[in-house]
Amino acid sequence: MIGFVRRNLDPVDRLGEILFGLIMALGFTAAVRLGHEEADSRALFVGILGCNVAWGIVDGVMYVLAALFERGRLARIAHEVVDARTDEAARTAVAQHVDEHLLPVTTAEQRDQIHGWVVEAVRQKGPPTVRLRADDLLGGLAVGVIILLATFPMLVPFLLVSDADVAVRLSHGIGLLLLFLTGAAWGRSSGAGAWRVGIGVTLVGAVMASVTVALGG
Repeated sequence: MIGFVRRNLDPVDRLGEILFGLIMALGFTAAVRLGHEEADSRALFVGILGCNVAWGIVDGVMYVLAALFERGRLARIAHEVVDARTDEAARTAVAQHVDEHLLPVTTAEQRDQIHGWVVEAVRQKGPPTVRLRADDLLGGLAVGVIILLATFPMLVPFLLVSDADVAVRLSHGIGLLLLFLTGAAWGRSSGAGAWRVGIGVTLVGAVMASVTVALGG
């Protein structure tokens, strides 16, 4: 399963999905406990697992829709280029959509050259077709899988500890630890500092989970 996820999700997507999945799982755990104060560990396990599975499905579907949206956005830009009456209008259409990313690392002359390359390539190939692809579905499935894998350690206490309150506390502790480790990995890979990002992500995750519970989520 890990190999499948690596093949179908890039590192940024993997880290992002793990973080969001852990934050939601923390909220689910607290919310389910509040709604079932008399439930035992096994009942909580089933309830929280169901929430995690539901979140994995929803997030996987959203991944597929986002991929389609992005492909549609690129197709719209290509149509603007093809329909432009002059080269200058075509270059302007490209600049409106790409210069935000190019400004920090290019000069005006370099950007103008890139605009020309993009216009030429679009005119040669034409606007891309917007349709669902197999890799979109595989990516969506990988999102669901990684969320289940990332959040499963938080379910282990409910299988091993009979006292539901203790199991919830252990689950929260595991979730916060996983948030720190994931944030640290993100900070290390981005050069922002493992400890700083790890602690920051943990605090943000804890606050977001608390807000989720407070708002009835």
